Amino acid sequence: MIEHPADYYRTEAREHWEQARRKARAARIAASIPGEHTGLLDFNDIAAQLGLKHAVYRGVQTVPLDSIVGSAGRYKDFTGAFLPVDDSMSSRWQRIAAIYLDPTSGGVPPVELYKVGTAYFVKDGNHRVSVARQLDLKDIEAYVWEYPEPVSDVGPEADIDTLLIEAERREFLEKTQLDTLRPGHGIWITAPGGYRTLLFEIAQYQHALSLIDSRPVGWEEAVGAWYDMVYEITVQLIQKTGVLHLFPERTPADFFVWIRKHQQELEERYGRRVMVRDAARDFGRRNRTTLPERAAREVLRWIVGRLG
Repeated sequence: MIEHPADYYRTEAREHWEQARRKARAARIAASIPGEHTGLLDFNDIAAQLGLKHAVYRGVQTVPLDSIVGSAGRYKDFTGAFLPVDDSMSSRWQRIAAIYLDPTSGGVPPVELYKVGTAYFVKDGNHRVSVARQLDLKDIEAYVWEYPEPVSDVGPEADIDTLLIEAERREFLEKTQLDTLRPGHGIWITAPGGYRTLLFEIAQYQHALSLIDSRPVGWEEAVGAWYDMVYEITVQLIQKTGVLHLFPERTPADFFVWIRKHQQELEERYGRRVMVRDAARDFGRRNRTTLPERAAREVLRWIVGRLG
């Protein structure tokens, strides 16, 4: 008995679905490894951070699938590689896959994307992007709405992390006026979220100073005191522990953020005060990846890429 073409494509679509789910499960395991991130970015969060307001319609374009990094509404439903994380998507996903696979189907309509810098976010068509990536397609047709120059004076080829970091840096310097208060301060952060962490810490320090001195402490005074008594002293202690070599591409300010967070976690865990030097040394011990751990990590990456 000859199999009907439609049945053949439905069977092939089901096989691709099962492969995608296996990859998604492996990616979830990889997500438990420190330093591995497998999620999509939330466009609404990015838009709020960058203050995005007016998008310009750019028409239908051919967009590289690897440039699509997030979603406007369903960022929790897929991994960072747009693998489906829930079996409830099965019917719709397989139906779209069968259309892609059947050369007589007429294809699927273009997806709808927002463009921010070099990154794209799905406005509509998450399942189509997921299927296209599972089928190893390189690009996809899309209606594109672009946010031109999301951060002023930052080139159009900037990636999303660069845009977020620069927006945060400008906000940090505007609020602290450190360029004026402490010229040559040298605070440079290389990961999104770091500058906002520093602003939160300064606000906490201002509150603590007001309680200690039994008087209102102004913001400018608090910024200067925080830089002199907290930031600089902490960075000096971190440098003496020798942990900066662990991530040579990162800055002392990055380590300040990480180790202060690690210090707080240790204090919560043990219910007592932990010195910065001890937190830095513990941070170093935990992040000196051994050879077997590196090998295991590489094997897991290989499995995620090869499952199918």
